[in-house]
Amino acid sequence: MSNNIGQFLDTNVWQYGEYRQLIYLGDDTERTLTNRQILDHARALATGLRARGIKKGDIVASVLSNIPEIPEIINGVNRMGGIYLPIIFMLTSPEIRYILQDSQCKVIITEDKLLARVLEAASGLDTIEKVILISKDTYHSTISYQELLKVSDERGNVVEADRDDTAILMYTSGVMGYPKGVMLTHYNMYSQMKAGVSVWGSDKGESLLTTVPMNNIYGVISCLEGYITGFVNILMPPFDPRKVLDSISKHRVQALPVVPTMLNFMLMVWDSARDDVSSLELLVCSGAPLPLETLERVQQVFGVEITQGYGCTEVGGSVSRQRLDWPRKPGSTGFPIPGLTVKIVDDEGSEVPRGHEGEIICKGPVVMKGYLNKPRETADALKGGWFYTGDVGRLDEDGELYVTGRKKDVIIKGGENIDPGLAEGWLYKHPAVMECAVVAIKDDKYGEEVGAAVVLKQGCRVTEQELLEYLVGCMHYFVAPKKIFFMDSLPKTGIGKLVKREIRRMINERP
Repeated sequence: MSNNIGQFLDTNVWQYGEYRQLIYLGDDTERTLTNRQILDHARALATGLRARGIKKGDIVASVLSNIPEIPEIINGVNRMGGIYLPIIFMLTSPEIRYILQDSQCKVIITEDKLLARVLEAASGLDTIEKVILISKDTYHSTISYQELLKVSDERGNVVEADRDDTAILMYTSGVMGYPKGVMLTHYNMYSQMKAGVSVWGSDKGESLLTTVPMNNIYGVISCLEGYITGFVNILMPPFDPRKVLDSISKHRVQALPVVPTMLNFMLMVWDSARDDVSSLELLVCSGAPLPLETLERVQQVFGVEITQGYGCTEVGGSVSRQRLDWPRKPGSTGFPIPGLTVKIVDDEGSEVPRGHEGEIICKGPVVMKGYLNKPRETADALKGGWFYTGDVGRLDEDGELYVTGRKKDVIIKGGENIDPGLAEGWLYKHPAVMECAVVAIKDDKYGEEVGAAVVLKQGCRVTEQELLEYLVGCMHYFVAPKKIFFMDSLPKTGIGKLVKREIRRMINERP
């Protein structure tokens, strides 16, 4: 068997025969694709890329919303030996440009509504050889995706890959606003797929509703695991709680992966006289901490038990998952996935006793190869083969993992990681700001929202609204702070380092 994860789609067609694998819930119409059609498109894409000079090891980026072409693009890039780089489509042009420059990618695949932003981001970059556009219209500076798929030949076959070749490159939050490219190998993804299916496997024909972004590792691994199990992927473009509940009832959805924020939105529109979620057999919540109050309310209202997991991009998806054959304990994220060893360590790296809190570290075949072009960050994260997550947790007497906090300062808003360094960098550029700290503040809708503690320079004046408008002018609205807390000073350690834990406490205790 090839090491290339692209072969799993071929195996899916061979093992299960042709069946309806993708149902796309567009704004106006539904579109259906079989596994054979997805394979044919992926093979044609691989042929078209190779015919235009894209070689094994080249990086192909996508800037796409949740559209039905994504599964065939992932497979098409991987099967020809390319490295698939999904870029978050909500990013601004400068943020996209940084990723394009850092990765040195050669090709970008995008769609109509995102083209202007992508062309602005790619302007003047010599490394970008081609922009491929999914559109009914044609533009002189792009290659038509439909034209690219017109020929399919042996160049679209799965090429051999070494197990340590990078298959997926995905950027995650970095220090002071610089994202890090996580290099996930074919073996990393293969191991994650097989381990995940062994815990949450399904039978052919069972349906999974994908509402999470397909540019997130959560969405990518859900797609890949489907090739092994043979489930039907029902793909939704933007998350709409009303549409989610209606779709569960209409399509008799059996599995639904969500983040806590989505559950909150679904509770807001729940109608007991209208909504029927009795078909749900697996309601998975991951991506961010799930408050016990939300867990209990959802289970009471929906009548469905929530199954939790914990993971990150650096392991290709899951670190731990609650088992379906084991009682689901409130607050637990389950057992480490098969093949992965998890330890809880103190600040010196020594393992702590069961029940004690410390940093969560893990070791196994799913752990990334490293961060692209960032040897220092890689060395900090990978020590002796162990990945230091930066998250705080504990293991109970049964070996189940509980995630209780973060050593890192990353803010998790609606399941999306936000680097506080992004806003801090812009705040320090403002002429009135002397010191600042961007931290998570409690939020009923998203779980965590972005807030900023600010100390002004002596004699300077600026209002909260002026600072908020300034920040939105510099960065995407979703990741920009939504509240400014003016302070006389910020708490620091004896050596002058900001104590963000104390800042968070002070802010969140304010009325």
